[in-house]
Amino acid sequence: MTKKKGPKDSKNTTTESREPKEIITLGGTAITGAGKLTRSNFFRFIGHNLDDYDDVKLSKDEAVRIHHHIQKLSTGSAAMIPMYCGGPKCPFADRCPLQRIGKAPLGKQCLIEVQLMKEWIIRYFEEYDIDPNNFTEISMINELAEIEVMLMRLNMNLSKRENSELVIDQVVGIANDGQTPLLQKNVSPFMELKDRLQSRKSKIIKLMVGDRQEKYKKEAALKVKIDADPSSKMAAMRSKLDDLSREMDAFQKGDEPQQPGLSPQSIIDAEFEDE
Repeated sequence: MTKKKGPKDSKNTTTESREPKEIITLGGTAITGAGKLTRSNFFRFIGHNLDDYDDVKLSKDEAVRIHHHIQKLSTGSAAMIPMYCGGPKCPFADRCPLQRIGKAPLGKQCLIEVQLMKEWIIRYFEEYDIDPNNFTEISMINELAEIEVMLMRLNMNLSKRENSELVIDQVVGIANDGQTPLLQKNVSPFMELKDRLQSRKSKIIKLMVGDRQEKYKKEAALKVKIDADPSSKMAAMRSKLDDLSREMDAFQKGDEPQQPGLSPQSIIDAEFEDE
């Protein structure tokens, strides 16, 4: 009895094989170690594309690296903010504890910034009670974390001796001798960038809080939140109204009141006197 062959498509590829794959393409095909052409779901999460990427062939290690890179980007562009370690060439090498002990991750993303990004994202998630399925709010939180990283870099630049005055000498012209530059004191560009980032940060935070204000307004309009505890003034008025009701019952029965009579007007007058 002959064994049936697997279904083939227009490119003469069988269904995905379980054999180890040596070459993987972005277009959804692969070549096994035995040289067999097969399908591959390794990059299925990318979705359908208008272009054909079958000509881009990747080794197993290359495919894993590209796969991880795309997955990282799928969480948002914030994953690309941490700078890559340049070792002693890093502009902040003198402030890096890993560089001091000779264990800087050269060629990889800065471990300090990566960890700080994660920490700040988690803190903003907790502070604003973010829904992990709300892509818009997640984008805002990621941008806030990005701004925190960039503000940190600016502050480290401002801490350097040459930038500590917060102003720079900018050439605005040349003197009459044609050689001497005319200088003018201007605010450091680091300070200007810092102001812009802080302004953007304030706008995002305002949007986040504003969303919640709208929720509170909606809840108040629908009377979702009801304060069940009466104020002391309302409690006192209710007590006086109860006393008045008892006196009226006693009067109707012909009994003498136990205390001087109350009237609705006296209750109102008493309330105004308290104010």
